[in-house]
This record gives sequence, structure tokens and C-alpha cells, in this order.
Amino acid sequence: MRKLASTFYCLCMLMIMQGKAQTFTQLQKQFTAPGRDYGSAPLWVWNTKVTKQEIDLMLQDFKDKAFGGVMVHPRPGLITSYLSNEWFELFRYTVEKGKALGLNVWIYDENSYPSGFAGGHVPDQMPESYNQGQMLQITKTDTFPTDTKYLFVCVQEVNGALKDVTAQMQELKGKVGKFYLFHKRYYSKSGWYGGFTYVDLMVKGVTEKFLEVTMKGYEKVAGNEFGKTVKGLFSDEPGIQAEYPNTIRWTPDLFSTFQQKWGYALQPNLPSLFEEVGDWKKVRHNFYQTLLDLFIERWSKPMHDYMEQHNMPWTGHYWEHGWPNPEHGPDNMAMYAWHQQPGIDMLFNQFNETSPGAQFGNVRSVKELASVANQLNKKRTLSETYGGGGWDLTYKDLKRLGDWEYVLGVNFLNQHLSFMTISGARKGDYPQSFSYHNPWWKHYATLNNYYTRLSFALSQGQQQNEILVIEPTTTAWSFAIHGKNHPHLGEIGQAFQTFVTTLEKAQVEYDLGSEYIIKNHGKVENGKFVVGHRAYSTVVIPPGMENIDGTTFKLLKAYADKGGKVLLYDKLQTLDGAANTALAPFQSHVLGALDTKIFPTYISSSGGNLFHHRRTFADGQLIFLVNASMESAAVGQLKLTGKDVLLMDAFTGKVYDYPTSDFNIPAAGSMLLFIADKQQTGFPAYRIPGTATAVTTSTAKVIRPQANTLMIDFADVAFGDTLLKENHVTNATDILFKKYNYTSGNPWNHEVQFKDRLVVKDTFSANTGYTATYRFTIAENVAFDKFTAVIEHPALWTKILINGKAVQPVKGKWWLDRSFGVLNIGTLLKAGENALTLAISPMSIYAEIEPVYILGDFNLASAEKGFKIVPPQPLQLGSWKEQGLPLYGESISYKKELSVSAIGGQYEVALGNWKGTVAEVKVNGIKAGIIFSDPNSLDITKYVKKGANQVEVIVTGSFKNLLGPHHNKPQPGIASPWHWRNIKAYPSGKDYDILDYGLIEDFRIMQYK
Repeated sequence: MRKLASTFYCLCMLMIMQGKAQTFTQLQKQFTAPGRDYGSAPLWVWNTKVTKQEIDLMLQDFKDKAFGGVMVHPRPGLITSYLSNEWFELFRYTVEKGKALGLNVWIYDENSYPSGFAGGHVPDQMPESYNQGQMLQITKTDTFPTDTKYLFVCVQEVNGALKDVTAQMQELKGKVGKFYLFHKRYYSKSGWYGGFTYVDLMVKGVTEKFLEVTMKGYEKVAGNEFGKTVKGLFSDEPGIQAEYPNTIRWTPDLFSTFQQKWGYALQPNLPSLFEEVGDWKKVRHNFYQTLLDLFIERWSKPMHDYMEQHNMPWTGHYWEHGWPNPEHGPDNMAMYAWHQQPGIDMLFNQFNETSPGAQFGNVRSVKELASVANQLNKKRTLSETYGGGGWDLTYKDLKRLGDWEYVLGVNFLNQHLSFMTISGARKGDYPQSFSYHNPWWKHYATLNNYYTRLSFALSQGQQQNEILVIEPTTTAWSFAIHGKNHPHLGEIGQAFQTFVTTLEKAQVEYDLGSEYIIKNHGKVENGKFVVGHRAYSTVVIPPGMENIDGTTFKLLKAYADKGGKVLLYDKLQTLDGAANTALAPFQSHVLGALDTKIFPTYISSSGGNLFHHRRTFADGQLIFLVNASMESAAVGQLKLTGKDVLLMDAFTGKVYDYPTSDFNIPAAGSMLLFIADKQQTGFPAYRIPGTATAVTTSTAKVIRPQANTLMIDFADVAFGDTLLKENHVTNATDILFKKYNYTSGNPWNHEVQFKDRLVVKDTFSANTGYTATYRFTIAENVAFDKFTAVIEHPALWTKILINGKAVQPVKGKWWLDRSFGVLNIGTLLKAGENALTLAISPMSIYAEIEPVYILGDFNLASAEKGFKIVPPQPLQLGSWKEQGLPLYGESISYKKELSVSAIGGQYEVALGNWKGTVAEVKVNGIKAGIIFSDPNSLDITKYVKKGANQVEVIVTGSFKNLLGPHHNKPQPGIASPWHWRNIKAYPSGKDYDILDYGLIEDFRIMQYK
């Protein structure tokens, strides 16, 4: 038997918090196949004319790729009328098919986002949801105006005091003084809200109306499956933000609620919300506390109660990235308390550990979620992940970003997004897409199975942290002014961000504390500071925390008086926003710079960027280790009490007896270990490879299995007496639709359709329409007779011409998207300039101007404008873009022969310098597995036979090079609709933003003796 070094006490007894403790046997039994409830569920974007045929195809595809379910997500581009009878029939059909396939189906509760307006149905049916005003805007003047009809509240400063003079407006007309005048402002109308405005979620009855118009139809067609196949409901970014400069958020009963809660009137104190006048810290604190209470009372509680009544979890997220700014919601953690399955989002692929407003890398954001789950006994925590990371996200990126979230406390993966179509502007709608469009899609079950097992494992046992760090949210309220950046607000955010990130990276275990949750679930018991289901032995007042709420202070004082450990990293200065002498004991003995060595840890490490997550079981502890570095390994040792170490492989579901407590985790790697209290038997020993030698082989033969691609994204567009010469397609589409009175341009790019308001406008007169001509050049000596072209929605066009000659789409053939048609154009081409022309008359609302594609056996060379087609050349090792494939988005095959004289030892394929999203390895035509991250090797032993073997490595690129964004020097790691806009000129091909792909050096075959 082995015994690990012990520097940390056993926590097994803490498992009693949930009743009967879970065991390793229970964990291991379900680990291989946890079931669909632990599988990921993407936001399945319904963004076209939805059909049952498309539902069938995509649901089967999701099942084949090991998803656990889907979340039906209406989004811009949706042609089917949202919440219509047709919509609900399609949802009913989806539930029926999902049930047959063993897939959960979730309801996404809005037509795009933010949740609450029901795609326009709430403001349409309930005008008071928006017509009472949502903001008060301030105007300062030294002369009281004579026109007072728009004034709502008037405040005058008299001898340094603020006085409500609203009732004296008539006698004050024309008088001189120092006046603060307030008038109502209203949310603006927008196509994003179906032509309405967003709604005021703090108005009584708005959420109930939202539930009525949204959920009654779902109840009718699928209510019998609520809590079963219909697993739950997702809300997206509801908020209470102000919209205009120099405004504060207002709602009809704000003043009365404030008066009742705080015992004084807000009206004369309104200037304190804009300037540092009066008792401004107290007023701002009390104002944001009131908004929080109203937001929870009017939005969260009705939503929570509805889901409880219908036996479904409520999930989704808010705009949690604005903290410490309280604009969208004053307290993130307080909102999570009301979700049965709270969630966050983590978008883009920009890892930033320093900014409080960052997405990936933002420890604070995920720890808020995990802490609420720990304290309020919420088993599952969701993250909407990967959105806007770009078409170039690699499998290494996907795993690194997912692992980082999971190690901090997420255990439900919700991919953003899975497009039903990428036609039109939809292809730029914050891609990736987890769908058949992607060249790496066929391999995705590997990652899905990994996260299914990880979701299960990290939902079992309990994370028991002994340290509570109170979040300085209520302090931040006193420094928040809408539209302005108070320097101290930034200091609070940065100090706290640095503090918790430092703790995390030092492997210190802690939870964050929300004063709202402490108020409702806090107590002092048995010498511990208790918050819900967690009891803490240390409470930390972090840097930047200057305010404490009354309830929190009473508990903290009682805890300290009983000998509880309180660590002060800042002085408490205000109580509920006001100075108070009772805080004196918490204004001394403030610690200096954070020294993480004062906290207990049980992991030593060096290199990489290590994070850990520990969960306690009745018979041991589960440890998830993650290296978030993309470049270097994390090496170290666990120092825990235990008798055995078991490695749980989330990729295969297998469990191994692991020989050591040491770890060496490669870049973007992870380990899931169980530290057992007793020696375990019956598990195979984990094999650590020995010394390897490279087998002598020939250089790999390089083959392009698919046609090369020329994407043309500039066109000459003619309509009426207008000719747009060499215009980028996005710009041309906007100009065209504005010509036809769509004031914001392409409606499919920025609007949601209320009922059928967009499609009923598809009644253009006979003399409308346009022609779009795409020009491309073919060099001499190119065999173009088998070239094809691809266009979107081929049945839409009145004429399709190649060099002036009509051509028809090939019946039943598509490429990239099932709405993209294929044209055989080879016999109509010529050396020199060619033109593909699309004409439509009359105009159609569906006629977006989009890129066209030329496919064939050719290379591309940079031209003065875009690219020209040149003769193909044999491929070699090295960069694809340097070998005439700058826009190629598919895969390249690298093959070589392996001769084996006798079976024995272990064989691995090892990749050196390579660039791609994923690499598939085949041996003798049989898939052996995939490679996507360090150590960039794959065991192929069981596929190797005596004699001649063919080993093939297939490197997959991405659609970044095919679909973009290509222009205006896009920042890596983010892709939004705006990256396809404001493109002023047709650049040379050499100036397109293109990534490198390919085996830069040959792969090797290693043999271990």
C-alpha cells in the first residue's frame, strides 16, 4: 500500500451536509456512461424557415455527436413566425423526435435576447410594460424654465441642502437658483425588439405577462413532457440598465418602495446619484439595493416560482461581465440564488486574467457562480461557452477554455451556437457553429463524451471550502454613475480581481460571499460563519471593501465575538452606505499585501498555469487539475491524506491505478484523480511510457482530398440608376435594403421578426431588384472544365449567368450549407476575366448579397484585388497558404508506409510543428483517433499489423480562411457581426487576414520497447 504525504486534514465528515455521502464506487459505476442529463446541450439556432426535415437531420446529427440535448434558440434570421401555431407545432415535433432519440429539449425563452419582451409580444399586449418611462434624465440650470410640461421631479440646492421643489414649479418659473431638473426617458424602439422597445422588468405584472405569452403555447404542445424530455428553460441576459447619458434607472413605484425601505424620500436626493453632493454614498447604496430588490421581486421570483410549479430547472445568465458596475443588475450572485440551475456565459477566445470585465480568464465571474451553487445546494451550473470565438477555434482551444471553466465550478456545457443555416448574414453571427457546417464536426463526439463524464464527476460529492471572501459589491454601488467611469469604481474592481485570481493561482480554496445571500441564508453556528449549506472558518474582507450591509455586519460581529477568524485587507468605513462608529473594531489590524502562504494548500507546482477543483466523498477526494497554459507544462505534487491514487480518464471512461502523487500536465491538459482512503483493487495500472525511438520511414505524401476554394466577397451591384463598383457584399446589402426603405440595412442582420412583419413585406413591384456581378481571373494553362460555383439560395434568382450565359443549379446538390446550390460552370469559363452574375426581379426580402465560391483543382495567387486562379502544384510539407491554398477550409492528408517485421512494443504517431483545428490518424484505413494538443501523439499499437502498414494523418483547417473575417485587421479571438462591416476597399489577396495551417514538418512514428 502507498501513503501520500499528508499536509491537509481529512474532510470526509463534511459530506453529511447532503445526507448520505456518495462513494467512489458510485462515482466509478456511472463514470463511463453518465447519461444524457450530463451531456452538453448547444444553443440550437433556429434562424431560417424551419422545417421538420431539417429538424430530423440535425437532431440525428446531434445524437451522433454525443450531445445530451438541445436548447431551441430563436435568433435573427428566423423566418418562421415566433410563438405562432407553426412555431409551437415545430417545437412539439422536436420534443417528439428528441424523446425518440434520447435527447433533452430545452426552451430558450426569447426571440434572441435579452429575455423579457417575448419577441415583441409583451409590449404589444401590455403597453404599460414600456410606456411609463424607464429612466430619469438630469438637467442642471441656474434659471428655472418657463416650459415645465416635461418636468417630472425638480430639486433645488438651498444653502447646501437639497430640497424637492416639484410642487412649486409654477412659482419658480424664471427664478434664479441652483436647480436639478429631471424628466422621464423611455427605452428606444429597435428592430432588435421586433420594432418595439425593451420592457421594464421592474413593473408589476410584466414577468407574468412574459410567462403567459411565452409559456402557454409550450404548455399546450409539450406540457406533459415538462421536467422530462423538456428539461428546462434558459433565460438570456435580462437586465434593468439605463440607456441614455445622464440618466438613472427609474420605475413607477421606485420612489414609494425606496421610502418604505429606507425611511426617507429619494426625490430630493436624486442629485446624489449623479454628483458627490449630499449623503451620496448612502443614497447610491440605498438606490441600488432598492433596484436589486425590485428586480428580484418582479423578475426572479415569478420565474423561479413558475419553474418550481412545472418541475423544471431555470437556467441562463445575466450580463455578469460588467461587475463592479451595477448597471445591468446590482448583484450577480443575488440573481443566481433564484435559479434552480444558475449559469454564466464565457464568450470569445481571449484569455485575460487581469481585467474585471474579461470573459475567459475572469476567475471572479466563475467563482461567483460556483460559490452560490455550493452555498445554496445547486447541483448543476451552466456556462454558455465559445460564442464569438471565431471560425478558427481549435480543439485545443475548446478543451482549454472548457476545462478552465470546469475547474472553477461549471459542470454543464452549453455551446454557443449551433446554426440551422449559415446563409446570408447569419454566418457572421458570433461564430463558431457546432453543426454540420464545420470541417471538424465529424470528430466532435470525442470532446462531447469527455465533457459528459466531466460534468457527471464534478456534479458528485461536494466542494467544501473553508474560506469565505465577501465580494465588495455593495461598496461599488456608491461609486457607480451611469455613463461615467468613476476611478475608484475601477480600483475596487481591479483590486478584487487581482486578489481572488492570486488566491486561485496559489491553490487556495475559497468561496465568494454575496451580502444579499448572507442576509437571507447566513447565521453563526458552532463557531462557524454559515451561509446556507456551507460553514466557513475564515472570513476575508478583501481589498476595496469599504461598505458592509447591516445584516452582514451583525453576523460578522457575532462571529468575531465568538473567536471567529476575520482577515481584513481593507477598512470597513460605511454601514449601509453611511459612516458608523460601530465599525471601529473592523478598521484596525488591516493586513498588507496578500501573502497566500498563510492559507492552507495541498498542491505544490511549477510551470504552466495550474488550477484545481477538489470534491469530498465519504471514502476519498476527487481532484481535477487543469493547466490553462497554451505553451508550457505544469509539474507538481499532491499532498493529501490517502491510500491510493486513481486516474479517471474522461476521454475513455476508464479508470487506472496511478503510481504516484506527482503530476506533469502538458499545455491545455488536465487530470482527474481520485484520492481513496483505502487501497483499491481491480483497476489496471497506468502505464508510463518508456524510452522511444523514431522508426525510419519515407517522407509523407501530401494530398488535397477536396476541391480548392476561391471565395469572392466583392461584387458590382446595380439597382435602379445606382452602380456600386467593387463593393464588399455586407456593405452592398445594407445599401440595397436602405434603398428599399429598410432604414437600418439588411433586416436579417439586426432584427427579430414580430409575428410576420418582415416576410409580409416581400411584395416588391415588378421594376425592383438588382444584379450582382462577381469577377474572377483565371490564368493561362488552368484546366477549368470541371470547375463548379456555389451560390446561396439558387432558386431565388431570376437569372444566373456565367460570362453572360445562363446556367442552372445541379438538382439536389449542395455544398457547405444545405441552402447553398452548386453550378457546373467549367464549359462556360475562359482564361482571363470571368463574371458570375446573379439577377433578381422583383426584389425579395430574402435576396441578401453574399459571397460566391469557385471550386476546383487549382491554386490561388494574390492579385491586386483579391486572388486569381492559377495552375495547381504538387503539395509538400509546410504552410497551406504558402502553397496556393489561402482560402481552403477543409483537410489535407499526409500518408506514409510503416513496415513492421514483428509485432511488439508500443507504436505512436507523433506530430511536430503543425497547425490545425484537429488531426485525425488512420492506420490501414481505420480511424485510430485524433490529436489536438500536447503531447501531440497518439497510440496506434492495436491498429498496426505485421508487414506493410499505411499511416495517414489528416489535418483539418477551419472556415476562418474561407468565411472570415478577412478585413480591417481583425483582433484574434473574437468574431462578431461588426467584423464583416465597414470594409471600404477591395484589397489585394496578400492583405486578407489568413491563418497558417498544415504539417509544417513531417510526422514521426515512435516505437517504445
